[in-house]
Amino acid sequence: MNPGQRILWMNILFGAGLALVLPWLAAGLLAHLWGRARGTLWSSQHAYAVRTFWMGVVGAAGALACAGIGLMEPLLALTWLYMAARVTRGVLAWEREEWITDPGRFL
Repeated sequence: MNPGQRILWMNILFGAGLALVLPWLAAGLLAHLWGRARGTLWSSQHAYAVRTFWMGVVGAAGALACAGIGLMEPLLALTWLYMAARVTRGVLAWEREEWITDPGRFL
């Protein structure tokens, strides 16, 4: 499977992961198993996808940690919106076959 197809599958799974948790975890696992696409157009998109996965995990863990003080629902909603924006940006970059200029930034 070429790197472009891998990125497509990660984006599809991340999109499905916005509704269900298991596809999100599968996308993160695949991103780590497939490794970087060094030297190709897809390397920045792969780095962006891996960072999206970890930001989602940290956001969900932070929301769960705040469950006792009543902030779980608002933090989960903010995490979901943030992940939806990152997944949308990743899909648009894949469709246009362009570099994500700084995959390390927050959005």
